[in-house]
Amino acid sequence: MTDRPVLNGLRQGLALIWRSEAGTIAIKFALAFPVLAVVAVGAIDLSEVQSSKTRLQDIADNAALAGAAQLRLATNLSAAVERASAYVDGHLQDWTHAPEVTQRVQVITIDGQNALEVVLDAHRDSFFGSMLPPGGWHFSAEARAVTLARAPLCVLITGDRGERVMNVRDYGRISAPACMIHSNRDIIVDGGSVSAAEVQAVTDARGTITPLPGVDAASVPDPFADSDFTPPHACSGAALPGMVQSGVLRLSPGVHCGDIAIVGDAVLVLEPGEHWFSGGVVDIRGQGRLIGNDVALMFAPNARFEFRGQATVDLEGRRTGPYAGFAVVSAPANIEEFLISADNVRRLLGVIYIPNAQLVVEGRRTVAQDSAWTVIVARQLRLNGSPSLIINAGYGFGNVPVPEGVGPSGGSTQLIE
Repeated sequence: MTDRPVLNGLRQGLALIWRSEAGTIAIKFALAFPVLAVVAVGAIDLSEVQSSKTRLQDIADNAALAGAAQLRLATNLSAAVERASAYVDGHLQDWTHAPEVTQRVQVITIDGQNALEVVLDAHRDSFFGSMLPPGGWHFSAEARAVTLARAPLCVLITGDRGERVMNVRDYGRISAPACMIHSNRDIIVDGGSVSAAEVQAVTDARGTITPLPGVDAASVPDPFADSDFTPPHACSGAALPGMVQSGVLRLSPGVHCGDIAIVGDAVLVLEPGEHWFSGGVVDIRGQGRLIGNDVALMFAPNARFEFRGQATVDLEGRRTGPYAGFAVVSAPANIEEFLISADNVRRLLGVIYIPNAQLVVEGRRTVAQDSAWTVIVARQLRLNGSPSLIINAGYGFGNVPVPEGVGPSGGSTQLIE
C-alpha cells in the first residue's frame, strides 16, 4: 500500500515532463527515434522481401511454361526438366543481389496428364543480422504448367490476303494424321481431301476435310520471322555448271550462282552445310537425283527449285548450327513458286520454310512419305492433279532437331493451380 502513492507520484511527474512545452521535444524525439528507426528499416526490408517474392514467382511461372513446351513428346521428359532448370539458373544469374535459391524441378502427373512442376525455396538475410525474423527471411514460389490439348503444328500457311491460300484441287490429298494444319486465311478443298489430327483456319474452310475444321481461329505468327536468312557473302567458287546430264556432281557448302539442271541419270550430291542459291533454278528432272544429308537449301529472292519427271529427291535437314532443323529456306523477299511434281520425292526431312513463296505439289505420286517428320511454312500451298502429300510427325526419330515454334513446340502451354 505504501508503494502506490510513490508510483502515482512518479507517473504524474513523467506526465508533467512530457506535457511541458519547454525542452521536452528533444526528450520525446530521443525516446521515439529508436522505435521509428526500427519501424522504417523494417518496412523497407519487408518491401524488398515482397518484391523478391514477386520476382521469384515470375521466374517459377515462366520456367514451368518453358519446360512444359517439351512435354508433348513422351520421350523428352528430361529435356523439359533441363529447360526449366536452365531458365531458373539464367534468371538468377541476371538478378543482382539475388537470394539463395534451392530449386526442385520435376515432371508430375495430374489427372493422367504430365505437368512440369517448379518449386523455388529462397533465403535472404534480414537487415537486423537475421535476428528479426530469426534466421532471416524464408519464402518460396511454386508453379505447375501443362501443354494444352493441341496437336503439334506441322503445316502453317502464312498468307492472309486473297483467296485459296491453301487449295487442294482435283484428286490431291494431304494427310497429317498426328499433327495440325493451320491457315492464316482459308482452306479450300476442290475435289481432293485434307485429313489431320486438327485442322483450323482464320476465315474459311470447306470441302472434304477431316476432322471437322475449326474456323475463326486466331492467326498464328511466323515463328521464324526474326531469323536471319541473308546470304553470308557473294558467290564463292565457280558458278554452277548449268546442265549436268551424267555422272556425279558434288557441291561443297557455300553461295552458288546461276542455274543448275540435273537431267538424264546425273546425280547432284550436296555436302553437309548450308547451300545458298543466289539466283536461278535448281532443276531436277528426267531421272536425275538430288541427295543431301545434313544440308539446308537456302534460296535468295530470285531463286527456286523445280522437281519434275521421274526425278529422285532425298533431303535431310541440318543437324547443327543456326539453321538446325531446316531443309529448305527462302529469303523473306522471295515470292517464287517452288514446284514438286517428280515421281520420287520420298524424303523431305526438316522444315520447308518459304514464308512469302508458294509451294505447288503436282503429279500422281506420294510425296515425303519416307520422312520421319516434315514441317511446311509457306505463304500458299496448292495441290493439283492427284498427288498425296504425307506430313509425318515422328519428331523423336532421326538426328534432325525440330526448330522452336513448330512441331511439338508449336502448341501453347498453361499454368495450373
